[in-house]
Amino acid sequence: MKLLRFLLTATILLTSLVSASSQISFRRAPQYSRDTVYSSRYYLVCITDPGNLAAINGEQVRVYRTGAFGKQLNLNKGDNRVEITLFHGKDVETKEVHLFYEPRERNDQPEPEPQLEKRLFYVETKDNAALQYGMGTDRLGGSKMGFLDSGIVLKVSGQAGNLYRVHLSSTRFAFIDKDDVTPTSRISRILCTNNISLSNLVNCDRIRLSLPDRLPYVSRTLLDPTTIQVDVFGAMNNSNWVTQANELGMVEYLDLQQVEGDVLRLVIKLKEKHSWGYRTFYDGNSLVIEVRHAPKDLSIKGLKIGLDAGHGGEAFGAISATGIRECDINLRIVKELKKQLEKKGAQVVLSRSEDVDMSMAERKKIFREADIDLMISIHNNAGGSPFVPMGTSTYYKHITNRDLAATLLKHMLEMGGPRFGLVGNFNFSLNAPTEYPNALVECFFMSSLPDEETLADPTTPGRIAEKIIDGLEDYLQQVAEASGATTSNPKKKNNKR
Repeated sequence: MKLLRFLLTATILLTSLVSASSQISFRRAPQYSRDTVYSSRYYLVCITDPGNLAAINGEQVRVYRTGAFGKQLNLNKGDNRVEITLFHGKDVETKEVHLFYEPRERNDQPEPEPQLEKRLFYVETKDNAALQYGMGTDRLGGSKMGFLDSGIVLKVSGQAGNLYRVHLSSTRFAFIDKDDVTPTSRISRILCTNNISLSNLVNCDRIRLSLPDRLPYVSRTLLDPTTIQVDVFGAMNNSNWVTQANELGMVEYLDLQQVEGDVLRLVIKLKEKHSWGYRTFYDGNSLVIEVRHAPKDLSIKGLKIGLDAGHGGEAFGAISATGIRECDINLRIVKELKKQLEKKGAQVVLSRSEDVDMSMAERKKIFREADIDLMISIHNNAGGSPFVPMGTSTYYKHITNRDLAATLLKHMLEMGGPRFGLVGNFNFSLNAPTEYPNALVECFFMSSLPDEETLADPTTPGRIAEKIIDGLEDYLQQVAEASGATTSNPKKKNNKR
């Protein structure tokens, strides 16, 4: 979720220089008299004590309340002299550096495509094995199709690097990391389905499809968010009726479609546009889909809300120019958000409450076992120019969570930053669960000096928490109005505080 993993790849970070007797000082300034760079556009960032004035090459530049200042330089080929001057009353201090610009030849050749080597054997999935659409990988791990239970046999027909190509049906395949599977002597088969039933379990509607063995599946919410579609691969429909035991809560009906000779599709029509999540899993050899009922009162009071503070420990995320760690500011925001939510009667579950590194699997397990109603992950971004506000963005993967992400973004923008974007189909691990509504909020940019100034303000975590809560109350109001449910959230006449 960072545009760049590191702070400023084209920025020089700086060391202390001046004598102790001086009344002004650089806290960080260029440490080398000459540095070789390979881009004509260069971001020069320095840090001094707040309150000093600064100029670069004779032009006054803004010194932020953090003490950071700088300028974008457009370098000429060869040696470029840069003069940095600090002012404090009558005291003046100057530092001269030289940047040697040496253009590099551009390589416009595309990255070679991964080579698929032929293989032919069978593997069995481990728990939470991830299927992905293609051979590509990126910092988020390749575009995910879905996740599987353990004990599902797949036929391997090729390998590209660490990925196996596996067959889901006679016409469809996917890729899976070899670390997510183990070789097996079992083989995949086309199987006939047995009984299928629907029942209301008080807090969810359960669909149960009985099978002779575990088969691969992929589930998704369609663009019409009232429809959930589950494809079961290697299945032939032999279920001649669907038994509905009692009146259902969220599911209106279920339809079975044999879309291919070995692909059975379950089409689950919901009564409401806004889903409160569903999960797909195996109980023995029965494929189970549980669709959660909506809370009786669509208000923050009584909701169980999961909050994730991104990064932590050695995985500290981005670092701002003056040394603020992303993991620390994420946790401060989450703790303030927890305090304000609990004042409104919510139950809050944190993925982490201390400065510790946690895997995505551990975070998801905490939320899954707590049976939360909704989850928000808090991060701060990095990348782009350090001299302009970069702004706020929110992210979702499943279309059913778009309204939540859009409403959170709408209220976060009331803090005055620019809109960086509403990003869908986002391949972030904590956006992947279908069990509950979720969204990722990238509050500001650690790498932007104006955004850093906002993040360094001690009032910012509280203000961010207020805007996120405004967004949650607005979203719950939308859901209540769409479904005709009750809500005790106060209606706001406008979105401004």
